[in-house]
Amino acid sequence: MVRPWSLVLVGLLTWPQSLSAQSLTVRNVADALHVRSSGLGFIAGPVLARLQDGRSVRVDFELTILDKPQGAVVTRGQQSFNLSFDLWEQRFAVTRVGQMPRSISHLTARAAEDWCLDNVTVPLASMARIGRDTPFWVRVDYRVQERSSTQGAEDSTFTLQTLIDVLSRRREDQDKAKSVEGGPFRVGN
Repeated sequence: MVRPWSLVLVGLLTWPQSLSAQSLTVRNVADALHVRSSGLGFIAGPVLARLQDGRSVRVDFELTILDKPQGAVVTRGQQSFNLSFDLWEQRFAVTRVGQMPRSISHLTARAAEDWCLDNVTVPLASMARIGRDTPFWVRVDYRVQERSSTQGAEDSTFTLQTLIDVLSRRREDQDKAKSVEGGPFRVGN
């Protein structure tokens, strides 16, 4: 005899696993695979504080297609973004860094996160070794960079202001690199 409370217990034990598997979705647009996530939440905490202080933040993304959970890499795509915050309008702006830069502004935090992820793609041609009906898994890694992209090697002079900036920077104990994995998906979906 199966007791009703045992079914509830089984449901509770399997619920977080199915929830994490549903946090990513994929879609084909033209010749590229796009990924959506139900809220990466990287514009929060120390990142949000930096943006609200008027500093820009660079976030690097890597989209990896795997042949099985935590398996071999089929292909990957990378993209970087600079984020800023408009104090007057209380909205975010995002600039895609690279050969084809593109900017968008007047976004909420969630919309800015979604726009970043939607602009990290992999070409469908690079997934040719897996068939249309072969399952694959997706991993999205993102890393918040320590400094904005405007500071480079040419800005390596030592000044009192540089020393003050380094010493006054708040220690961010939270891990700046995060990863989300989901699947199985199929190219035909």
